[in-house]
This record gives sequence, C-alpha cells and structure tokens, in this order.
Amino acid sequence: MSLEYYVRNVFKKLKDDHFRILGVIESNLTRYEIVPPDVIRRQSGLGEKVDKILSKLHEYKLIWAPRGLEHGYSLNYHGLDILALKSLVDRDVIEGLGKPLGVGKEADVYDALSPKGERLAVKFYRIGRTSFRGYERARTPIADAHTYMVASIKSAAREYQALRRLHPHGIAVPKPIHRNRHVIVTEIFHGIELARIQYLPEPGEILRQILQNMLKAMEAGIVHSDLSAYNVLVTPEGNILIIDWPQWVPPSHPMASSYVRRDVGNLLKFFRRRWGMRELPGDCVGLVEGLVGERFNNFMAKLGWKGANR
Repeated sequence: MSLEYYVRNVFKKLKDDHFRILGVIESNLTRYEIVPPDVIRRQSGLGEKVDKILSKLHEYKLIWAPRGLEHGYSLNYHGLDILALKSLVDRDVIEGLGKPLGVGKEADVYDALSPKGERLAVKFYRIGRTSFRGYERARTPIADAHTYMVASIKSAAREYQALRRLHPHGIAVPKPIHRNRHVIVTEIFHGIELARIQYLPEPGEILRQILQNMLKAMEAGIVHSDLSAYNVLVTPEGNILIIDWPQWVPPSHPMASSYVRRDVGNLLKFFRRRWGMRELPGDCVGLVEGLVGERFNNFMAKLGWKGANR
C-alpha cells in the first residue's frame, strides 16, 4: 500500500502508546535484527497493553514478524515513515502531505504544506527497494549500514549535511528545511531530468551552469561523486538544480579527484552525444580545467574527444 494510504487511513488512528512501541522497536534496530517481545514490554513500560498494541501495529502493517509473532518484530518502511511524519508534524515543519512529485530507485519525493501554507518537497529514502549491492560498494560511510533502513537514514543525514553546506554559497541545490530519520524536507522545486530532455535551446549554457556549480561546490568542500544527467534538473526558467548528494566526499578524499574527472568526462560525452557539441564555449574550457586540474586538450584527448577546442 502507498504512503498516501497510510497518511489518510492509519496515521490519525494511532495514539501515543502506538508511537511509543514503534519508537522502542526503532531504538533497537542497531542492536537486534528482530526485537524480542520481552524487550519491547520492558522498555515501553506499558505492561499488559503491549501485546494488544503490537497486534494492532502488525495489522496496520507498520511492523512485521519475519520469524513469527512469538519471536519478535521489526520495523518496516511504513513504520519508519509514520515516526518521521509524527516528528515533522509535532515540530511544525509540515502540516499535510500531498501527491508524489517523483519516484526514483532509492527515494520518493512528495508535495507537502507547511503550517504557514508554504509548499515543500519531502524526500523519503527507500534504499533496498531495488538492490543493496550498490551500497555495499559505496564510497561513503553509507556502506557501513547493516540494514536498508539504517542506510536510508544515513543517506538522508549525509545529503542534508551537504545541502546545508552548499545552499548558503549560492550553489544550485534545493534549499534545506529539516531532516528527520530517512526524510529530508526542502523548499519546493521543479524541473526535468537532463537525461530526459531531447531539446535545449542553449545546451552550452546548461553545461556551463553545471560545471560552474561543480567548481563552487568543490570550493565549499563538497564533491558530488555521482553526478550525471540523471541528477541534474532543468527548471522551467532554464536554470539547473543538482540533486541527490548522499555519496558526497570532501576534496581531500583520496578518490575525490578521480570522481570529479569521471563525472566531468561523462557529462561532456553526454552533451556531445545528445546535442552534438563538438566545441565548448570558452568559459566552459576554463571551468573544466579548474575541475580536473590539467590542460583541457590533454584531458579531452584522454576521453577520445578529437577536434574540439583545439
């Protein structure tokens, strides 16, 4: 069932005791794969009511019992969603959740309203929906996570950290508002993935914006490390927005230079393939050199890009 279903049909039915039990299970995620019922009873302090509450939460599909009810319970993503939403509502960050704005492999983004009536974007990480293998090979502390949900929480924390550092420097990222667990709240944003766009009136200008923002991000201490045409949005105004920052590394990281060179190379190849860019605007040449740390022609020769800007 969808998150919208849980917001409409489950959230308002939950009482403080339900949230207390969910919180106890959550707090034991790093200690137990499956939290034993006696641990839940002892830590919740709710006595005989616990079994009835656990039964109701299981009925609502906010928790599950992979080895049977008598062995214990684990939180699922819907349970984690409910806990995060409760915190966001209690802290006056959001008042209502709207329709999905986008569904990705590892996260869903929803429209939302603040108590002041401002539109917001709420991103729920969903690592594990496809495969955990990519995160087993990840280049950041996300790889240390031993469950999908812990990986999602770490991803949200890292992305929020990056956004908070980047946005004040005028870098084209969503403005961060708040984070709770695996959820990031930002100002509303709109755009189409660069990879999905077939026509651009000025592709060179979009490329210039991307390279310029990559360089500004490096100067602010952040290397995206996984930048592609799929996490660059083009806004209706013709500007860009760079999203999906959970795998960022500092420029001092031993692989940072390799990631930058790879990402720049992939972007240049994409622009050449999609829009036939045989030659870059002059300021793009300087931006590429500032990012990769070598002469433009030398770098491009390694990519097999012949006859451009020579």
